Amino acid sequence: MDSFLKEYGLKNTPGRQAVLELLAATEEPVTAEEVYRRLLAADKGKKPRCACLSTVYRTLSTLAEKGLLLRGSGPEGAMTYQLRDSRHRHYLVCTGCGSAVPIPGCPLEQLERSLGDQTGFAITGHSLELYGLCPRCAGNEKEK
Repeated sequence: MDSFLKEYGLKNTPGRQAVLELLAATEEPVTAEEVYRRLLAADKGKKPRCACLSTVYRTLSTLAEKGLLLRGSGPEGAMTYQLRDSRHRHYLVCTGCGSAVPIPGCPLEQLERSLGDQTGFAITGHSLELYGLCPRCAGNEKEK
């Protein structure tokens, strides 16, 4: 990870290292609060690599600004983060339980190319999240 961070002009710190490792092992977009909780659980009994929630927020913001992370928004407006890598994904997000299901393939690739050609805009990325109820939560709604 040290050389990875240096490529982006960033110093390797324990907090950045911990956040990147966690996001590399995470399949779905996560909020800063979720990152912090998972780091605390992973560091249980050891010196925490990210001292407080505000450190996690600053780390995520810096990594996103440098282009290492993709930002999105969760069902309740909370900012979510995922590693920008070859695992480019879009999600169906349940507004009931918060689960996220990856959408196979990328339904936006052709649209991105077309819009770039039409407008001359140099598109550097995109994200797509669709919100609704998963089958389990939809079943619970019907029972009410």
